[in-house]
Amino acid sequence: MRTLKGLIVLILLPLLFYLFAFTVRFEVFGCPVRDDRHGWLGPRVRGDARCEDIGKVWYHHGDDISDYTGVFRPLCRFWVYANGL
Repeated sequence: MRTLKGLIVLILLPLLFYLFAFTVRFEVFGCPVRDDRHGWLGPRVRGDARCEDIGKVWYHHGDDISDYTGVFRPLCRFWVYANGL
């Protein structure tokens, strides 16, 4: 039983840190970011100067979308799916 609890903690703790890092890095409750070449990217990165507010969405200027395709790609894709985009 003790080993099972340790295993659960070992699996859940990194997952919780990953979700926390995502919410700190991105504006989770904000508007989505769109790019003409790549489509919907996900929520806006906090303090991203490359995004322009064009109404109810943000438009991403530039070719560097590594913030959306790197470590947080699975959560960005899930966020887009969950928002029905």
